[in-house]
Amino acid sequence: MSEVLKPIATWFVTSGIKIFGILIGVIVLFQMSKWIVGWLEKCVPGKDPLQAAEAKKRAQTLGNILRHALLIAILFIAALMILGELGIQIGPLLATAGIGAVAIGFGAQSLVRDVICGFFIILENQYRIGDVIQAAGVSGLVESISLRTTVLRDLEGKVHTIPNSEIKVVSNLSKEWSRCVLDIGVSYRENVDQVIDLLLEIGKELEREEPHKSAIMEPLQILGVERFGESELVIRMIVKTIPLKQWDIGRELRRRIKKLFDEKGIQIPSSHQVLVWGEPQSGGKS
Repeated sequence: MSEVLKPIATWFVTSGIKIFGILIGVIVLFQMSKWIVGWLEKCVPGKDPLQAAEAKKRAQTLGNILRHALLIAILFIAALMILGELGIQIGPLLATAGIGAVAIGFGAQSLVRDVICGFFIILENQYRIGDVIQAAGVSGLVESISLRTTVLRDLEGKVHTIPNSEIKVVSNLSKEWSRCVLDIGVSYRENVDQVIDLLLEIGKELEREEPHKSAIMEPLQILGVERFGESELVIRMIVKTIPLKQWDIGRELRRRIKKLFDEKGIQIPSSHQVLVWGEPQSGGKS
């Protein structure tokens, strides 16, 4: 029995200890890579809050990708070392893997396109985790980005996974700053200058109050009369906000405008329908 256990014990003392050391090294290197990537994510400028937020988004996006790339590289190298300790020839495996990679490359051209497109999306900083974008016919908050896919979650909570090669045109709604654009319709009988003064008054009130004050980057602007509608005069106004706050500011502006217009007796036109029922009058002569 001792003769049978002796080779096993010898293997554990030599190759077994090495394999165990390799596994320990994988765990240590992976934890170190997580710490280093996490430290790099925190090294963002703090002088300008807006630039700091943008840098943090990009650092988080690049950090996730770098973390996965390091994990794959560490596991691949560790697997080769373990196979070598088990007495398996690595050279033929690498040659076979190379031939298989070529064959897979011909059969997975869409995957290659996804990876290339994902690389340039990240390199050009088109969007980051935490941005709201419109792409491939859907829109939502970017929850994750990899070299192959982009994952969005829309307002209803639906998750959309988009292959990066399907993203031909992307609209980023929250890069660096955002803008709230409102078209306010009033009756033709209203005094335009008075309406504009009231809108500016609402904008100044909003800029003095928190939490709206910290979300507004520039004072409200009235661009003027945008168009003549069938039953209304349309006045356009814009507000520059920090990213993702344009919708909150827009909702608050609409609430205050409706409230103040009601107080001042300013009419906001609405479409009306006239219903006619009954028998048509006879067109004949008596």
